Amino acid sequence: MRIALALTCLTLPTLAGCAFFSPAAPHQPVHFSEAPSPDGAERFPHWPLPPFTYLEHLRLFETTPFEVRALDTSVGGTSGAYKANIAFPSLGADVKFKVKRIPRDLDGVNNAPRKELAAYVIQRLFLDPEDYVVPSTLVYCAPLEIWERNHPATEPTLGGTNCVLLAVSLWLKNVTLPDPLYDEQRFLTDPTYAYFLSNFNVFTYVIGHKDGREGNFLVSKDDARRQVFAIDNGSSFNPLGYNYFVPNWNVLRVAAVRKETINRLRKLERGDLDFLEVAAQIEIGSDGAAHVVAPGESLDDDKGALREGNTVQFGLTEGEIDHVWERIERLIEDVDDGKVPVF
Repeated sequence: MRIALALTCLTLPTLAGCAFFSPAAPHQPVHFSEAPSPDGAERFPHWPLPPFTYLEHLRLFETTPFEVRALDTSVGGTSGAYKANIAFPSLGADVKFKVKRIPRDLDGVNNAPRKELAAYVIQRLFLDPEDYVVPSTLVYCAPLEIWERNHPATEPTLGGTNCVLLAVSLWLKNVTLPDPLYDEQRFLTDPTYAYFLSNFNVFTYVIGHKDGREGNFLVSKDDARRQVFAIDNGSSFNPLGYNYFVPNWNVLRVAAVRKETINRLRKLERGDLDFLEVAAQIEIGSDGAAHVVAPGESLDDDKGALREGNTVQFGLTEGEIDHVWERIERLIEDVDDGKVPVF
């Protein structure tokens, strides 16, 4: 299928999306030597809750009292997402989240919570929290007594439990759809614009993001500080199938990347990625409740999502992690060979 599509693009060069198969035009050099971290009154202007430490954010709904104020079922999408407005009285915050039910087999093509979790945690290897591209993402097993208030007669996701397993991600504020996502001429002359787009593109390159639909990316409404976010990362980490008909961001499209990011990637070794085998872990108690716990050793490095006894794990396979490492090595090599400029 991929070969057939490529041949079609060669014969019909104006077909939408076929630019993916065409050689990229040579980039002009950027007009600055560095781009310092943008100043701002807030470190996290688009986050209703700032990123917590890893286990803290995974256990947010288990450790912090909350109240579901509203549930919008019109979000739609191929995986049936909801928008939930949730109040945390002790935090003094009303926060919106995107909520998806995790499938009974724990994984899927259009709904791959393990990859969304891995995309969230991998960014900490080369980005500071204020530069995160992916909003906070976690798993939560909502007790039936809570879930059935809006969804009567729901069956538990997993046998032996009394809850519905959910993938939950923070709904960012003061963001909008990009139009366009990337303006090369602005990138060449605007260090702040380049700073955020470099963060974004290095991230999408490292994870091999292969679903470039417009709705999967958001940008700040503050055009002077145009931070860029990837909010749907399920078609990443070497997926078997992906969207051929849009310009995907598994390649480097920006004219240059931040030197600091490359230097952080240089310090990594293959073993530093092993934590991706278990991005989140749940233990099922004798009472049927399921609780997030600190990730342990992978029970099977050939399976990204599994249940073994009372343990449920979400993460990447060893092969998927190897693929990430190969992309990191290739990026550093291309920088060293002068194929990818830095600033």
